[in-house]
Amino acid sequence: MTELPISEARDHLGEVVAKAEHAHERVVLTRHGRAVAAVVSIEDLRALEAAEDAADLLAAREALASEERRVPHSEVLAELGIR
Repeated sequence: MTELPISEARDHLGEVVAKAEHAHERVVLTRHGRAVAAVVSIEDLRALEAAEDAADLLAAREALASEERRVPHSEVLAELGIR
């Protein structure tokens, strides 16, 4: 993984994107030495999003399977003062 100041990445955007696209190199963009964003291939982004979706689904299934008391939607709305 490479770190690159945004100003430098701007000057070489085509090269940065090509490395991400073809070599799957992840480039962390920095501002004043602090990481603020990343350039990744679309395949890496899709894999990350699929992993997030899987984790969300697992958490939802675990929540539904728990024995905690479920609160009806109408009760939540009433508690929040929403009609």
